Amino acid sequence: MRVLLAAALLAFSLPISADDTLGPEKVALLQDSSGWEYLSMDNSQNGFPTQHTCFDGSPHPDECGGRLTLTRQNRFVQQVSIRHQTVARHGRYELTGNQLAFYDEFGTRDGPYTVDIDPEKKLMSMDMPQVKVRLVLYKEYRKQLDEAQKRKKQ
Repeated sequence: MRVLLAAALLAFSLPISADDTLGPEKVALLQDSSGWEYLSMDNSQNGFPTQHTCFDGSPHPDECGGRLTLTRQNRFVQQVSIRHQTVARHGRYELTGNQLAFYDEFGTRDGPYTVDIDPEKKLMSMDMPQVKVRLVLYKEYRKQLDEAQKRKKQ
């Protein structure tokens, strides 16, 4: 019995592997005050596949967009605009390792999503078996849009 108890305590005291946690740099990006712009959403695995043209991987700033902001106080705000109609959600989130779950203003849980962040490219993925979401850091998104507009004017 003591051996079993010692083994159980040892198992719970082992650190989470590097693949299962985001680390300080990625958590800081996750909680960047500018937020994250939605690039794509794909739920092709749920039996009713849809991919909205607004979130197909290319920006459509005149038609639609979406931003997700996560604070250090474990609060989130999500705003999605499609053809000048905005839907907003807010609430709290829990980050455990690389698992991110949202609880909206009604207490409805969404997730957990497996999160990964590419600090160099400023990209974030949030995946569940039936849905895949890709986002870009909002500052990077604005920078890319501004550069594209400058190229158009030339």
